[in-house]
Amino acid sequence: MKNNCISIVMSIFLLAVFVIGCQDNRSVLKEIEKQLEAGTPQAAAEGLEAFIETAPEDPKARFLLGKAYNALGRHNDAVEQLRKASQLYAAQPEKRTAARFELARTYLRFGDRTSAFRVLRLIQHTTSAPETLREIIELVGDSYRTKQLTHGDSDNYSPTFSPDGTQIAFASFRADNGEIYLMDLNGRIRQRVTYTTDFNDSSPAFLTTPNYLFYSSEPKSSRDVKVVIQSSGSTPIYAGFNLTHIHSKITQQVLPVTFGARTPRTSPAGNQIVYESNADGNLELYLLDLEGVDLAQFTPEDIKHKRITFNETDDGSPTFFPDGKRLMFVASRNAVNQLYTIDIDGQNEEHFNPNSYDCYNPTVSPDGQTIAYVSARDGDWEIYLIDADGKNERRVTNDIGRSIQPAFSPDGRHLVFVSDRSDTFHIYLMSFDEPVTREDLTKRLQ
Repeated sequence: MKNNCISIVMSIFLLAVFVIGCQDNRSVLKEIEKQLEAGTPQAAAEGLEAFIETAPEDPKARFLLGKAYNALGRHNDAVEQLRKASQLYAAQPEKRTAARFELARTYLRFGDRTSAFRVLRLIQHTTSAPETLREIIELVGDSYRTKQLTHGDSDNYSPTFSPDGTQIAFASFRADNGEIYLMDLNGRIRQRVTYTTDFNDSSPAFLTTPNYLFYSSEPKSSRDVKVVIQSSGSTPIYAGFNLTHIHSKITQQVLPVTFGARTPRTSPAGNQIVYESNADGNLELYLLDLEGVDLAQFTPEDIKHKRITFNETDDGSPTFFPDGKRLMFVASRNAVNQLYTIDIDGQNEEHFNPNSYDCYNPTVSPDGQTIAYVSARDGDWEIYLIDADGKNERRVTNDIGRSIQPAFSPDGRHLVFVSDRSDTFHIYLMSFDEPVTREDLTKRLQ
């Protein structure tokens, strides 16, 4: 009886030591995880390496070390840790899935799609949860049905919808320089709009006044096309604005190329243009007012300009919200390009999406509820959607190559964008009415 009592007491003691040890381990890992979230992966990695020497079978430590190695660019080391974590999480399906997702992302970061797809097939076979399947879809291709509109060996870029949603204006290098064309939603070319052999035209914008296209034009300096993600105010820019009547082809200069103006975007009412310019030494936002201007007959002096931003760092890629009173734009306040919002009078600037990734090419949906933009993370340039309140971020493209320059259709049911997934920049049309299904996913992973 006495020996039994001693055994029970010893068991209770050992259990208490085990529980206390687990609690200590959890608190240590929690502190290390905070380091990782705070953007100090080197310190986190060193702490985790020391921790694993004493607790080599701890799956969370292996998982966190894999993430830390990824943040440090040590992807091969990350693979080793994440594979071990997924094995140790065998009895915890949800955590094993998280480790496998991080492992698949790691493979994708250095271009090993075969290994990534193998891991994602394992996840697919062990779950039917819609949110998990959606996460897999985001990693292996576009989240919605997409069709290629342009073809051939020439670059095509800068797409935008006509106000009625039946046409897309875009720039193409098919004539050995950048020119503006119109096509329907099936990719059939309707007409060529510009004929400027010595200039590259891009960034077309429709005005509500019928049959006019506003666009950027810069001198052709080489045989190479420039598909600009984000301008730099420290680099000289020679670009101005022209206005062309679609049918008569009559073209008028609005701003000379010496003004360094790019990326024009029209207001919902069609009577204002917001754009970027480095005319004052760095990239800033400007507003151009066409209210009351006779587009058939005017001089550049008839058009009023107003500078919106005054900052030491670059502000560019502006776009209107549907109310026409507020803008979204890209700024490099802290060495990382991020999305900001501001009133058109330059007041009430706000940082929209604080994170550690570069973000570019914002555009706002017609109902103002969704923002599409490009983000450079996970080793690639892809298009993301995020709600206007800054929540519910999701990736909608993930193919080989870069996907950039998104633009919503007027009814918000489509997104047109540019991608070099076929080695040449072409224009693609995504339909939000046709999400990728589980059957589509199975075919992709095979």
